[in-house]
Amino acid sequence: MKKLFVIFIVLYSINAFAYYNYTENIPNSCGIILDNKMYAEFEIASYTCSSGEFLPADTLGCRTCPTDYTCPGGTFEFNDNINQGLVRPNLYTHNMNNICATNMLHEMLAIFEPIQYTCSSGYYLPADETECAQCPSGNACVGGTYSFNETTDQGIVACSSGTFAPSGSAVCYPHILHVGDSNVYLKSTKQTTPSLNIRIGNNVFYANMTTVRTRMNKDSSHYLHVKTADNIHYYVCDDTICSQ
Repeated sequence: MKKLFVIFIVLYSINAFAYYNYTENIPNSCGIILDNKMYAEFEIASYTCSSGEFLPADTLGCRTCPTDYTCPGGTFEFNDNINQGLVRPNLYTHNMNNICATNMLHEMLAIFEPIQYTCSSGYYLPADETECAQCPSGNACVGGTYSFNETTDQGIVACSSGTFAPSGSAVCYPHILHVGDSNVYLKSTKQTTPSLNIRIGNNVFYANMTTVRTRMNKDSSHYLHVKTADNIHYYVCDDTICSQ
């Protein structure tokens, strides 16, 4: 028995697709299917800014250069995050005008200058303080201008062994004359005429004298009264309360 074989031949129509980037209008294309897919090709917009202008971030056009900046001009491409053509100065020393979100830099670095304080004679600047304080006894504080410091006292020097200073003193004294429960701080140089002279060994030390009724020192409530042979009344005092 003979068998009959039927062979079916199926022909497929194969379409070839080509993709093009169109950079201009296509004439007479209405109603004609050019392709099932067309792709857009994007170009970043660019802007030319004149001298005195810059391109702010995320902005579609140039803007006037803000106060305190330099804007040399140029051609810049659109950018979401970065200002272009805007030159920042190194240090701001005064208020800036025309600054807002569209033209302000995204980063500014502060430059800090320590505050300075001027202390009078007999005062110093304690560590981590913003006001001068009276010099404590046993120290000398000449006064001056100091910068804020968190860890260091400034303008204060401890008296060396064998010297003395009352509170609020700018100098250390070599000797003390005790008078009852008070005292007078003696110095090595004569400052008033007349003066109280005290010899210790081969050295002479001095205390001031004045005809004005004056206490012995600034912390004392007592007076050291001296009457001379010619009946002139003087009061002995030290530099903490009287000087020439």
